[in-house]
Amino acid sequence: MHRFFLNQEQINEGLVVFPDAISKQIRKVLRMDVRKDPVVVLDNSGWEYLVQLDGLKGNLVLGHVVSKQQGRPQPALEITLCFSQSKREKVEFVLQKCTEIGVARFLPFVSSRTLVQDRQGGNNSARRDRYEAIIREAAEQSRRSRLPELLSPLAFEDMLKETKEAGLRLIAWEGTPLVRHLCSDTLKGLRDLEKKTVALLIGPEGGFSAEEVALAESYGYQQFSLGINILRMETACMAASVILTNMALDLKD
Repeated sequence: MHRFFLNQEQINEGLVVFPDAISKQIRKVLRMDVRKDPVVVLDNSGWEYLVQLDGLKGNLVLGHVVSKQQGRPQPALEITLCFSQSKREKVEFVLQKCTEIGVARFLPFVSSRTLVQDRQGGNNSARRDRYEAIIREAAEQSRRSRLPELLSPLAFEDMLKETKEAGLRLIAWEGTPLVRHLCSDTLKGLRDLEKKTVALLIGPEGGFSAEEVALAESYGYQQFSLGINILRMETACMAASVILTNMALDLKD
């Protein structure tokens, strides 16, 4: 069954009005029967609604709520993925795949070796709309009940300041000894915390400088290794997010 995230004001007293873009998708892309097909609507607060389509008002699809229930629970670990600004296609890949994995928040940054030094690129209206659409579609496809948050790009040290309250701060670096890999002990400090938050820091294609790693450590970041091979930025984002998400399953025990 198709799933759609809507704003809460679009679900009012059991009546649902689908916005223009989603109405067009329902009618022209999915070619659904707008007078009887069922869909699932999510309000980004954790609730999901079974909705039956009722017809059209102009070009907008209408529906009514049949039932309401809690959506899938959030991952045990709340990951803020901090990744270096890069080419558009790489950023889109990271947003899509790491949304599917379960990342809670995306925070791009610019460091000394970042390929795309323009911090305003992530604030471009059209580009941000595209990024948010990619996140929304990936969340719908992976059956998440809440959308990850996309933050505006920051300078490297500003990003470190922004994440200083995370319960655990991790930085991947190719210069880290292989023995300092992600393992069950990595998350042990989070077990007794009510809110289990991790800031995961992945560098640019050229890596971090030693000075940047030292600066991150001064903000409480711990180095870790992703193995013997050097990974692309987007691959490292996925690999580390998957490893942490799966290790966090033990935090529920």
